[in-house]
Amino acid sequence: MQQTVKERIRALRMMLKSEAISAFIIPSTDPHLSEYVASYWKTREWISGFTGSAGTIVILKDKAGLWTDSRYFLQAAQQLEGTDITLYKEMLPETPTIIEFICQNLLPGETVGIDGKMFSANQVEQMKQKLETANVHLKDYGDLPGKIWNNRPDMPDAPAFIYDLKYAGKSCGEKVAAIRTELKEKGIFALFLSSLDEIAWTLNLRGSDVHCNPVIVSYLLVTQDEVVYFISPEKITQEVNEYLQEQQVSLRKYDEAESFLNSFAGENILIDPKKTNYAIYSAINP
Repeated sequence: MQQTVKERIRALRMMLKSEAISAFIIPSTDPHLSEYVASYWKTREWISGFTGSAGTIVILKDKAGLWTDSRYFLQAAQQLEGTDITLYKEMLPETPTIIEFICQNLLPGETVGIDGKMFSANQVEQMKQKLETANVHLKDYGDLPGKIWNNRPDMPDAPAFIYDLKYAGKSCGEKVAAIRTELKEKGIFALFLSSLDEIAWTLNLRGSDVHCNPVIVSYLLVTQDEVVYFISPEKITQEVNEYLQEQQVSLRKYDEAESFLNSFAGENILIDPKKTNYAIYSAINP
């Protein structure tokens, strides 16, 4: 495992060098900013060998560091041994923040890369502001590690299922109507949801895409005129398809969300910048 981790980091560094990227940040989340994620998005675990649920790795040209909290100090120390990745214990006074570490090790004018789907809009704006004070630039390069990840697990494809009204309390139609009422009172045309639990609640659907979390990898757009559900087609059974038609929910492919938003002609869209990834935010605000 140790040599494999070194090989993976070496391969990523070669890619970073070709793109003139001086550092790359990889957190532990997914495009929905979840704490617990499907195997497809366990990029930080794959490249570092550290299997804890929380942590962020920063890879530079000549060094790498992993930040995690006190739950995982012992585990991380053991799993990182021999990988040349330095463990940084969060919340200790001697531990630099990730941004401090980057600013200490990069020169003015250099660039930090991220996958914009793995950070909230708020996080990216805050990082940009702090890095710019050192004249270090932050740029979204997409899923670079995915290009070197051989035998990557598949995207989750378990079918969605209907959550019975006797447990949900209110129908999907009632919930959508309530959302539209709130939007109208605030002068807002549309709401875009990224958080998987909020989507599951709104549609009264459940799934098994994340271990021990009954959610479905998807996005949801609720406007005054329509409801658009972005989800992989293989997750929609005939029963769920008929149910969504009854609820007047239209379907689009999961990977079409950004292009759809990029050309969205509605007056305005409400998002939570703490729960919406930067790539989606950028599609809404090109």
